[in-house]
Amino acid sequence: MRLPLRVVLWIYIAFNVLQTIVLSFTPEVVDRAYRGGEMTPIRHFQWYAIAGYHVLIIAVTCVAMSLKRAADRRKIIVINALMYILWDSAAQVIHWGDAIGMSTSDLLINAGVSFTVGIILLVVARLDRDAEPAT
Repeated sequence: MRLPLRVVLWIYIAFNVLQTIVLSFTPEVVDRAYRGGEMTPIRHFQWYAIAGYHVLIIAVTCVAMSLKRAADRRKIIVINALMYILWDSAAQVIHWGDAIGMSTSDLLINAGVSFTVGIILLVVARLDRDAEPAT
């Protein structure tokens, strides 16, 4: 994998580490946008559980970067990208934004970040190719 693509994925890993830290230790920062009421232990645990998803993404991305074949790396990166675009971003806009009472600006920012991350991952997957064998 070429260095610029690795740098993008390391930034992506750092992005997920930051989310993990925030969701684990100060979920109130994120929770405010969702207007769910008092931060109860159950709500705190729900954010902690979501942080666990980000830990998984960190691990999966590290594994993907260690794979020798670009085709194998692309499969993992594309699945991750589609999760951000089709699951996270689309679900927020289509259904959950109204259901949980997010303001339009918070919803668009949150869904926009997810959509953008997904697009960046698709670009990485598109550009990741095995080096041509020397002739």
